[in-house]
Parts: sequence; structure tokens; C-alpha cells
Amino acid sequence: MPKLISESKEFPGLVIELNGPRMGVGRVDGNEVQIVHGSISSRHGELVLEGAEYRVRDLESTNGTRVNDEKITEALLQDRDRVQFGQVPFVYEGATPRVALALPTLGADFQAEVGLDLGIPENFRNLSPIKGKGDSKDPTWMLWAGAAFAVLGMGFYVFRMFTT
Repeated sequence: MPKLISESKEFPGLVIELNGPRMGVGRVDGNEVQIVHGSISSRHGELVLEGAEYRVRDLESTNGTRVNDEKITEALLQDRDRVQFGQVPFVYEGATPRVALALPTLGADFQAEVGLDLGIPENFRNLSPIKGKGDSKDPTWMLWAGAAFAVLGMGFYVFRMFTT
């Protein structure tokens, strides 16, 4: 049996069984589907049974009706469509579940190439996001150490010059 399942935080767990040939949707009494919410018009829309599924119609409501985020005047619903009356979202569970499309089959002439060696680039080092030990032959640390000693030496020299 088709139904509307609420996705609204204001109506958690609300499930509306659709069981009539024509069901009015609105905020006031007299609608088969009554949703008391400020964004729902008093006679907002209707659901009309067509075969096994329902067609939703907007009855010129103030805040509109959407199916899968598209504003509509009417649309035939399919299983798992998102239906929104005003600001209240639902998921339509249809009588006929959507069938997943089958993956295309490969022809008899298809051959996969196995064992293809793409090689490793010459400059490849590591995939790890953690930095390795680095190149032990890299002399930049010596330059930094020499610069640090020079600054310390100059500081000591200036200090001695002003304290004596």
C-alpha cells in the first residue's frame, strides 16, 4: 500500500497510509491528509490514484508543492520520490518499488589486460603523510647550525663589549 513517510523534524515518525481514490491534503478538517503546519494551505493539494500509484496535484497553494525539489502543479509519483507540501518533506513509498537498473554486460570480445606495469616515477619517495628522515647527505642543516653559532657569537661579543 502506498504511503507518505515524514522527513520533517516537526513530524518525526509520521506515516500516512494512502488508501483512497482521491485524498485531499491540507491544514484544516475535511482533508483526508491533514497536516497542521503554517506553510500548508487549508486546501493545499490532492493525491489521485492512477493505476497502482498516486498523482499529486497542487491546488494553487501559497507555498507550493515540490517533487524531488522541483516545484510542480502535478506529477505522477514513483517509489522513493521526495514530496514536499509547503515546508514539510515526505518520501513516497509506492506500490511498485523501483527496480535497480542492471549493469551492462561485457561482450564476448572484451579482454582485460592483466599485469600491466605502470612503473614507479623516478622521483617517488613515499605515500605516507608523515615526513620521513630525509636525505642524510643534505647539507642545509649545517648552514643553519653555522648561522646559529654566528648569531650567538655576535651576541656574546656585543654583551662582553658593553659589560666591561
